[in-house]
Amino acid sequence: MKVPVKSLLALAVLFSGTAMAFQWPANKKSAVSITADDGWPSQLTQAAILDARGLKGTFYLTAGGMPPVSTTNQADWAQVYQRGHEIGNHSYSHWSDQILATKTWQDVAGDVGAMEWWLLQNIYGTPVDHTYAYPQGNYVIGSQATNQSKQVGACEYAGLLTATVSAARVAGTGENKPADVARRRFYISGLPISGSDATAVNAAKQAIDNGIAKGTWTVLVFHSLGDNGDGYSVSPSAYTQIADYLVSRQADLYVAPVVTVKNYVAANTPAADWTCALQ
Repeated sequence: MKVPVKSLLALAVLFSGTAMAFQWPANKKSAVSITADDGWPSQLTQAAILDARGLKGTFYLTAGGMPPVSTTNQADWAQVYQRGHEIGNHSYSHWSDQILATKTWQDVAGDVGAMEWWLLQNIYGTPVDHTYAYPQGNYVIGSQATNQSKQVGACEYAGLLTATVSAARVAGTGENKPADVARRRFYISGLPISGSDATAVNAAKQAIDNGIAKGTWTVLVFHSLGDNGDGYSVSPSAYTQIADYLVSRQADLYVAPVVTVKNYVAANTPAADWTCALQ
């Protein structure tokens, strides 16, 4: 019996789509990384909340910015790292967008390098694979007056990071397609979570559920649990509810630090050169 060409084409599309579906560990449906920026003191409580539930996150520290972890909680952060959380680079000075616009790539390379040295001396002890979070999510060095200057600044920033880290996180939707991670590893999208309990919890749950439905990698971004001076905090209750929701969906979720998920995806997708093309 002769099979119609249209049927063969339909089968080819069906099986090719099935073959291309990304396989998360243990047949999980999606991955989630819980991240936090700046090193606010209450993030030590965040780490403890995750530990109590068998979860590990990524904490991006800035030694000379806000707050200066170089003079507060330094030993505590070393213990967080020893417990299996990723401690990442968030620059030494945490320059604002306005200041970054006045800097050269040499300036930024020096600042990122200073933080790398601090991490090596105070957290790691020996060099380790880790990731970076752009302060304020801004991945463009220098002028952003034109698309050309933005493109140059983005390539300069990503290029200098390749000497010290293996990936970097920006602000965005938090959704990352596995097929794009290798090529866009210096632009991993993170979703900022803040506001009232209802706002924060609902936003996190929706992002997590979206990742499960699509088979993508969701990266959540937190700041403090209400520390003085932080305008992007959530309450301890909201953070705990989100952690508990992750546990409740553990049959579907691979929860791990950014560097761990990034490395898993890289090992299970075709190799690709990174790009600094603006989205």
